[in-house]
Amino acid sequence: MIEEIHLVNWKSIKDSVLYIDPITALIGTNASGKSNFLEAIITLSSLSKGRPVHEVIGNVRGGKDSIIRKGESLSSLSVKVKDETVSDVYYVYAVSFQESDGNVFIIKENLDRVKKTAGGDSVKSLFSTMELQSIESPTIDVRFFTGNKGRMRRLDLGRSTSILSQVDSLQINKDVKSAASIVVGSLSNVFMLNPIPDNMRGYMPLSVTLNNDASNMAGVLSALDPERRKLVESKLTEFLKPLPEQDINRVWTERVGLFQSDAMLYCEEQWIPGQSTIVDARTMSDGTLRFLAIVTAILTMRRGGLLIVEEIDNGLHPSRAKELVRVLKTLGNEQRVDILFTTHNPVLVDQLGIEMLPFVFYIKRDPTTGASVVLPLEEHNNLIKLMSSYSMGDLMVEDKL
Repeated sequence: MIEEIHLVNWKSIKDSVLYIDPITALIGTNASGKSNFLEAIITLSSLSKGRPVHEVIGNVRGGKDSIIRKGESLSSLSVKVKDETVSDVYYVYAVSFQESDGNVFIIKENLDRVKKTAGGDSVKSLFSTMELQSIESPTIDVRFFTGNKGRMRRLDLGRSTSILSQVDSLQINKDVKSAASIVVGSLSNVFMLNPIPDNMRGYMPLSVTLNNDASNMAGVLSALDPERRKLVESKLTEFLKPLPEQDINRVWTERVGLFQSDAMLYCEEQWIPGQSTIVDARTMSDGTLRFLAIVTAILTMRRGGLLIVEEIDNGLHPSRAKELVRVLKTLGNEQRVDILFTTHNPVLVDQLGIEMLPFVFYIKRDPTTGASVVLPLEEHNNLIKLMSSYSMGDLMVEDKL
């Protein structure tokens, strides 16, 4: 699982580390740089899947002109991934970018294995790229660990995709392939959810994977095997019940059409005791659909994944913030899915509770350099004094951070 990400000269960020916990909250004012951290993780995830570098960079907000901080010559991203099978081993994957003649290239890439010992960390280079003769060269010299002391294997590999994504197809040391597989597995199991209610209201084809906008939520739920589907729909009902003022008796999906290849989401509501009404997604509120999308994403992700949601409480009434927090804590723990989100809602931050303080990070701009800096809220110099007069949410509202 991903434990931390380190950004250097990435967009507005000069040099910051974000630690990933079971639940990680990012708070900060508009344009403080919150989204830049999320985009960095998505960029690494896309590169790990073997997508073309130019395509990955092009999908970043602002495109290739935005990923290197103004005034700097290159930017770098690195991620720390825990080896779940060995308690004292983790991997660090890093990649650096440079601009040339209007294009952005990967100029350096490496993967290290780190073993914790009584005398400190022991670092072993599993692969590392060598210095380029020309930034626009189609290939790059990569040195791979062989298992033999002092000996590395040289391969010239293409640069259109990341080296990390190419390792599985190479005839190289099995330890290198195993480590790369662990890192790729963690990075590829990152999902950024941006629920768009208007896209969720129609009949949708049966689907295996949830779309980023959750438009095919009904199709994903209906495609589950009967037992799994029954369990997931019961969870949706359980967590949706406290959301609206009326009672929710049931949430479910049904296949429709001559070939039963499409699906619709339904909900049975009860405003008056003894009188129930069935509605479909076309008449459900935006907040209800967004909430259901978040629950569905957690329940259908692979274990060990990372779910990312911007403005996670968007569309929810502040009084329901506690229900959202309950979902994140309960389902995230049950499914072993880490959740990283941003919010501007002080009520939601307060509902996290003091016990979640170590997992709340605030982002601000350095008044001298303009660079975005991320800091754990618990390390704020005046936090104890501030919290004697303000709640965590109040600190946001009063701009005390």
